[in-house]
Amino acid sequence: MNLFVRFREIYTMVANAVLARYPTCRFTNSFTYAPSQFPCVALVLSDDGTRYDTRDSSKQDKFRDITVTVDVFSNKADGKKTEAEDIMQIVFDTLFPLNFHQVSCRPASNMNNASIYRLTATFVATIDSNGTIYTRR
Repeated sequence: MNLFVRFREIYTMVANAVLARYPTCRFTNSFTYAPSQFPCVALVLSDDGTRYDTRDSSKQDKFRDITVTVDVFSNKADGKKTEAEDIMQIVFDTLFPLNFHQVSCRPASNMNNASIYRLTATFVATIDSNGTIYTRR
């Protein structure tokens, strides 16, 4: 299975879960610093590397380590931190059963506009050539 096809499936699962609770949320699969609509979730495949120890005699990589970076933006006058944390929890609740491990989650400064609250998280996993996702070791 193509990694990018699998990533689109994961992206769609996360988007559907968030949109079920926040139907006006904007989704993007590219890094952004100033969203045009709020709340906004940027879910990006930020790293994809082969595992050197899993190549066999066919010279094919059987596993790849992937990193997904998620940015949640909110600009509510009151409760923007709560909204961003709630959306990030939905993202976590969707990725965790898929065997993604959360490496970090922290507020990020948004220099372009200080009135925007931005929460950034990084998730990692290992994916095999069939598209099965494993918790990264």
